Amino acid sequence: MLRFLLRRIALIIPTFIGVTFLAFLLIHLVPGDPIEARVGEHGISEERLAELRHEFGYDQPLWKQFITYELQVLQGDFGVSVVTREPVWKEFATLFPATIELSVAAIIFAMIFGLPMGVIAAPARRCRFSGGG
Repeated sequence: MLRFLLRRIALIIPTFIGVTFLAFLLIHLVPGDPIEARVGEHGISEERLAELRHEFGYDQPLWKQFITYELQVLQGDFGVSVVTREPVWKEFATLFPATIELSVAAIIFAMIFGLPMGVIAAPARRCRFSGGG
């Protein structure tokens, strides 16, 4: 049992790296970068664009950006929102209670409607697939 638990715990590391790599990759697959999205269609001078890219680290090679990203996430530093300029952790903490409320409402909805529907559907499924009655 201990060996099983240790294997499961050890799987957390590659899973973490894989999920964060996928998120990083998806962010970088979108045309442009978050700095261009932040400035919008109005545009800014090339000098200011270069300053912002340097400030947020988008002028670094992708492998270096990924390593920096991983190290910051491991430290609990999710950076600063490009849109609101607030720490991402602060925005997360502000919006998380609404997420919990929505999750609880969905669970209650599923219990109220899903369980009775499953109980009603179970006898019909058993008769049809069990070879008789």
